[in-house]
Amino acid sequence: MSKRLLGKFAIVTGGTTGIGAACAEALAAEGAGVLACGRRVVGSAGQVPPLGEVFAAHLDVTDEAEVIKRFAELPSLDVVVLSHGTGTFGPLANTKTADLREMLDVHITGTMLCAREAIRRMMPRRKGHLVVINSHVSHRAFTDCSGYTAAKAGQLGLVRVLAEEARPYDIRVTALLPGATDTAIWDDRPGFDRSKMMKPEDVAGFLVSIVARAGIAVEEVILTPPAGAL
Repeated sequence: MSKRLLGKFAIVTGGTTGIGAACAEALAAEGAGVLACGRRVVGSAGQVPPLGEVFAAHLDVTDEAEVIKRFAELPSLDVVVLSHGTGTFGPLANTKTADLREMLDVHITGTMLCAREAIRRMMPRRKGHLVVINSHVSHRAFTDCSGYTAAKAGQLGLVRVLAEEARPYDIRVTALLPGATDTAIWDDRPGFDRSKMMKPEDVAGFLVSIVARAGIAVEEVILTPPAGAL
């Protein structure tokens, strides 16, 4: 069976855990050379990943200088998956300003910096695909989720504008809005049936299926487990 992304290079932010890690592995399985970036990675790869492999590299998406450097490292930038994120949950009455600011900075400022560097490289080539892992909370309100929802809603607005600006350059932009997915974000939130959640590999498989089809543009899509909102 032929590999659908052979010869492509990709960056995945938040690429060492959860959905991001699953996406990095799925892209590599289709033949792409993948740089999986995360804040917890010690040091950086400092080299181009071979096709079909994943290399880990440090990246703080809120550090403008580091984002510029990291996004310039690959010989081409064909696919970018922005899966970075952070979340603090609880009633609005107990929300700390510092927690809210961190979520806004990571989800909105970090996405802006990474998307800017991605499209700057893609525009001259008039091709590329940028996928932002958002959340269904952008369309649905849940208790104990005010700051995270605000950050994700702001991120979605940014991505919608980016899709319009990228279209004349034949660059595809997709906002992927997963529902409950069994990742570490639930570790400190008991009371949810994680057996009913999607697995990161489910989301990654869907992502690869649309990235590999260059003739279609999926601009915004919500994915949920069969049980719906949990």
